[in-house]
Amino acid sequence: MPTYTLAAIPAASHGSLISCSSPGRYRKTRVEAPDLAGIRAAVAEYGTRLHDDYPEASFLVSVTPERGSDHPEGFCEARWKGSLGTEHWIRVIPENTPFRAYLTEVEVMLAHEVRS
Repeated sequence: MPTYTLAAIPAASHGSLISCSSPGRYRKTRVEAPDLAGIRAAVAEYGTRLHDDYPEASFLVSVTPERGSDHPEGFCEARWKGSLGTEHWIRVIPENTPFRAYLTEVEVMLAHEVRS
């Protein structure tokens, strides 16, 4: 079964512009999913759990297939078009809020251990 790494990456939006931090620094979890529906369910579960722990955090969920792992047909297109539900937890912030300062606050929130 294909294996994926999910990571919560601090992100925020000013309308159509989304800014996020580097994905390499954040807590990750590995999941197995046989198809796109399974990936969407894993993303929803992971994002909801994180949101429940940190309701003020604004983040997207990165989905990365394990190297050499086959992924289901349509995966690349679904990831590109945003239909995996990865951006559900991105908050729109006021235009006068500096991205860097806001994302630093979110980074501090997400640096804590995520409840299993």
